[in-house]
Amino acid sequence: MSGDIWHYPRLALAKQVLGMFESGLSTALVFFAPRRMGKTEFLLKDMRPLATRQHWHTLYFSFLDTTSNTKEAFTLALLEFAVESGITKWGKFQSRIKKISAGAVGIQAGVEFRDPQQAKITLKEVMTLLAKNKHKTLLLLDEVQVLSQDNDNRDFVAALRTMLDVNKDCIKVIFTGSSREGLRRMFSKSNAPFFHFGQNLPFPELEEDFVSHLADVFQQATGRKINAKQLWQVFGDMGKVPQLIRSLVERMVLHPNLSLQQARQQLMQDITEDREYALTWESCSILERLAIKAIVLDETELFSEEKRNQLALFMGIETLPVSTIQSAIRTLQRKSIIGSLPERGAYYIDDPNFKRWIEQAVIEEH
Repeated sequence: MSGDIWHYPRLALAKQVLGMFESGLSTALVFFAPRRMGKTEFLLKDMRPLATRQHWHTLYFSFLDTTSNTKEAFTLALLEFAVESGITKWGKFQSRIKKISAGAVGIQAGVEFRDPQQAKITLKEVMTLLAKNKHKTLLLLDEVQVLSQDNDNRDFVAALRTMLDVNKDCIKVIFTGSSREGLRRMFSKSNAPFFHFGQNLPFPELEEDFVSHLADVFQQATGRKINAKQLWQVFGDMGKVPQLIRSLVERMVLHPNLSLQQARQQLMQDITEDREYALTWESCSILERLAIKAIVLDETELFSEEKRNQLALFMGIETLPVSTIQSAIRTLQRKSIIGSLPERGAYYIDDPNFKRWIEQAVIEEH
């Protein structure tokens, strides 16, 4: 059980997923939801504890934590996991390690392989050892779309796919992602490295019971009551984002004089001032920003002569070729800021929270 009183257990979902793996109905699942929807919390506080109780060896790994050397970082985490689980000995692989910072064993201490080939060989050997172990293994791989953002990861992704395919009877995997475009590049395109690998599922939204749970915890913590019906309405208005509504309730715990609407107003102001989104926006070129604004405003015909003339005038240039806009669009897709729809020339903002930030911090202010 989680020691977090605010955590709303999704035990039924965890049991359903583990049951699919136990029965052999599935060997891999891909859960999509935007950021702040509770995917990581589900993996760490529901899925991992249940799997551990059912005698699975379970590894959680977030690709958001690896900005470079992804293959090495994941391989080392896998090796540590195998050593800690008693499946293998560290000494067997020590000669392949270039250095261990601070004299400690572990990826967090800054371990490096002597060369990339050693990492690839180690990945294969460790996966094979895990597959031969009497305990089944469950890999919880969070924010996997990060792998699609760098072409240098292609060989690693292909090797991972091969090893998971070969050992699928013993090693199951849950992938999560917060970018529809990134997951499409990983799992849905015909040339994608994980094309048709596992079932692609939307991560279930939380319903009214979750809000009732927050209201109950609020009363336990403060001795005061909060109107669960009004809280449910606010939850819906805020896009049913669990992290946001929980932050709102926690704010009311810390500030007893705040009303529900005042807390919501403060929270939305904080989102507008979110530096993370501001940095994303500032990293874009002028043309990329104009394209993002057009997509937020549901403007189509981005490549039409009229729209190109309008954008060129705004940028203070004479002409804006179609190829220049296409290049900006490809860059935004590569950054997983936008994704493409089936309709020709139609796009969407990949992170709905970022879209909300643009609407409030960029469009409404101008």
